[in-house]
Amino acid sequence: MPANNDPIYSKRGAITRAVLLKTAANDYFGTSIYNKEVFAADSTNGSYLQRLRFKAVGTNVATVARIYINDGDNAENFGAAIGAPTGTPSSSGGSIQTGTYYALIIAVDEKGRMTPIGTISTGQAVTGPTGSISWSWTAQAGAVSYRVYVGNTNAAEALTRYFTTATNSYSQTTMYINGTYDDPTMSNSKLYGEISLPATTASATAATPDIDYPMNIALPAGFEVYVGLGTTVAAGWAVLPIAGDY
Repeated sequence: MPANNDPIYSKRGAITRAVLLKTAANDYFGTSIYNKEVFAADSTNGSYLQRLRFKAVGTNVATVARIYINDGDNAENFGAAIGAPTGTPSSSGGSIQTGTYYALIIAVDEKGRMTPIGTISTGQAVTGPTGSISWSWTAQAGAVSYRVYVGNTNAAEALTRYFTTATNSYSQTTMYINGTYDDPTMSNSKLYGEISLPATTASATAATPDIDYPMNIALPAGFEVYVGLGTTVAAGWAVLPIAGDY
């Protein structure tokens, strides 16, 4: 019987670029900024994703990898990300405790669509326990309200509580713990599966084991696959999608 020399896929070949994961996304909703896109289906005809291959590139603690599928529809977003808000702290006028606080802004339009995650402000030092902060930012055309995400760290994924205002300014008089809990990042990702990744000591050599996660899924045009780690690791895991386009 003659060998089959025809390609499996009519367009892009079966192996694409690898993505390195090191920082914990630590979520089950695909919304963390540390979930990375590892594969995007062809924008016209879609693609077939056979599996994801994980390979350690050095010494790591044990963790898990969570795989998400995103429908690629960004219609829920509107406008551009809003620049860093300006903060004016005060030692009076509220009940904010002593500390340094950060904020970012997301605008919401009349249809409930949101702008992408905004830029984090510089730290605003407050002397409590009767402190307050006046926040202001550039107005977004089409916005009917704004979410003011606040917290005491400059990591976007840690700013998970927000206050709501109808204008492009907000007088924060209470601690952020009283705000509504949510994740500020926008995502249409849905959890597809999870795989345990062992602690590793080998360097990036042939001795490092490959761990395959079977997907065997036909992705519609524009769909994307994201992967995030449950724990931050030292060296990282390279994720190689084995897939092709129709």
